[in-house]
Amino acid sequence: MAGQTVEAVQARRAIGGDTDWELYELIDERPRLNIYELAKLKGRTHGRVHGAVKRLEKNGLVRVELVVAGSRVKSLVRPLEWWEMMTSDEFEKFKQMDI
Repeated sequence: MAGQTVEAVQARRAIGGDTDWELYELIDERPRLNIYELAKLKGRTHGRVHGAVKRLEKNGLVRVELVVAGSRVKSLVRPLEWWEMMTSDEFEKFKQMDI
Protein backbone atom coordinates (compact mmCIF):
# COMPACT_ATOMS: atom_id res chain seq x y z
CA MET A 1 0.00 0.00 0.00
CA ALA A 2 2.80 2.46 0.87
CA GLY A 3 4.43 1.87 -2.52
CA GLN A 4 1.20 2.79 -4.28
CA THR A 5 0.93 5.96 -2.23
CA VAL A 6 4.45 7.04 -3.18
CA GLU A 7 3.73 6.36 -6.85
CA ALA A 8 0.49 8.33 -6.67
CA VAL A 9 2.24 11.31 -5.10
CA GLN A 10 4.97 11.22 -7.75
CA ALA A 11 2.39 11.04 -10.53
CA ARG A 12 0.46 13.98 -9.06
CA ARG A 13 3.68 16.04 -8.83
CA ALA A 14 4.50 15.26 -12.47
CA ILE A 15 1.03 16.40 -13.55
CA GLY A 16 1.41 19.53 -11.40
CA GLY A 17 4.74 20.33 -13.08
CA ASP A 18 3.11 20.02 -16.49
CA THR A 19 0.26 22.26 -15.34
CA ASP A 20 2.75 24.84 -14.08
CA TRP A 21 4.61 24.90 -17.39
CA GLU A 22 1.40 25.21 -19.43
CA LEU A 23 0.33 28.07 -17.20
CA TYR A 24 3.74 29.76 -17.52
CA GLU A 25 3.43 29.62 -21.32
CA LEU A 26 0.03 31.34 -21.12
CA ILE A 27 1.39 33.98 -18.73
CA ASP A 28 4.29 34.60 -21.11
CA GLU A 29 1.91 34.99 -24.07
CA ARG A 30 -0.63 37.13 -22.18
CA PRO A 31 1.03 38.95 -19.28
CA ARG A 32 -0.89 40.86 -16.63
CA LEU A 33 -3.96 38.64 -16.54
CA ASN A 34 -5.33 38.00 -13.08
CA ILE A 35 -5.59 34.55 -11.52
CA TYR A 36 -9.34 34.35 -12.19
CA GLU A 37 -8.81 35.09 -15.90
CA LEU A 38 -5.99 32.55 -16.13
CA ALA A 39 -8.17 29.91 -14.47
CA LYS A 40 -11.03 30.63 -16.84
CA LEU A 41 -8.80 30.41 -19.93
CA LYS A 42 -7.21 27.14 -18.76
CA GLY A 43 -10.49 25.60 -17.60
CA ARG A 44 -9.10 25.06 -14.12
CA THR A 45 -10.20 26.09 -10.65
CA HIS A 46 -9.02 29.33 -9.08
CA GLY A 47 -7.32 27.34 -6.30
CA ARG A 48 -5.37 25.13 -8.68
CA VAL A 49 -4.15 28.11 -10.72
CA HIS A 50 -3.35 30.08 -7.56
CA GLY A 51 -1.19 27.19 -6.31
CA ALA A 52 0.59 26.92 -9.66
CA VAL A 53 1.23 30.69 -9.73
CA LYS A 54 2.66 30.55 -6.20
CA ARG A 55 5.03 27.73 -7.26
CA LEU A 56 6.10 29.70 -10.35
CA GLU A 57 6.66 32.78 -8.18
CA LYS A 58 8.66 30.77 -5.65
CA ASN A 59 10.83 29.43 -8.49
CA GLY A 60 11.49 32.97 -9.72
CA LEU A 61 9.64 32.73 -13.03
CA VAL A 62 6.73 35.11 -12.49
CA ARG A 63 5.86 38.15 -10.42
CA VAL A 64 2.46 38.82 -8.89
CA GLU A 65 1.39 42.45 -8.56
CA LEU A 66 -1.58 43.43 -6.42
CA VAL A 67 -3.69 46.12 -8.08
CA VAL A 68 -6.79 47.82 -6.70
CA ALA A 69 -9.56 47.98 -9.30
CA GLY A 70 -12.65 49.68 -7.93
CA SER A 71 -13.35 47.99 -4.62
CA ARG A 72 -11.47 44.80 -5.52
CA VAL A 73 -7.86 43.76 -5.29
CA LYS A 74 -6.60 41.79 -8.29
CA SER A 75 -3.47 39.67 -8.49
CA LEU A 76 -1.93 40.39 -11.89
CA VAL A 77 0.64 37.86 -13.03
CA ARG A 78 3.50 38.55 -15.40
CA PRO A 79 6.69 36.71 -16.35
CA LEU A 80 9.95 38.10 -15.05
CA GLU A 81 12.04 40.07 -17.49
CA TRP A 82 15.45 38.54 -18.28
CA TRP A 83 17.27 41.20 -16.27
CA GLU A 84 15.11 40.56 -13.20
CA MET A 85 16.58 37.06 -12.98
CA MET A 86 20.06 38.45 -12.35
CA THR A 87 21.51 39.53 -9.05
CA SER A 88 22.35 43.23 -8.79
CA ASP A 89 26.08 42.40 -9.12
CA GLU A 90 25.48 40.31 -12.25
CA PHE A 91 23.38 43.08 -13.77
CA GLU A 92 26.04 45.73 -13.06
CA LYS A 93 28.70 43.53 -14.71
CA PHE A 94 26.41 42.99 -17.66
CA LYS A 95 25.87 46.73 -18.11
CA GLN A 96 29.65 47.27 -18.14
CA MET A 97 30.26 44.71 -20.89
CA ASP A 98 31.38 45.90 -24.31
CA ILE A 99 28.84 44.48 -26.70
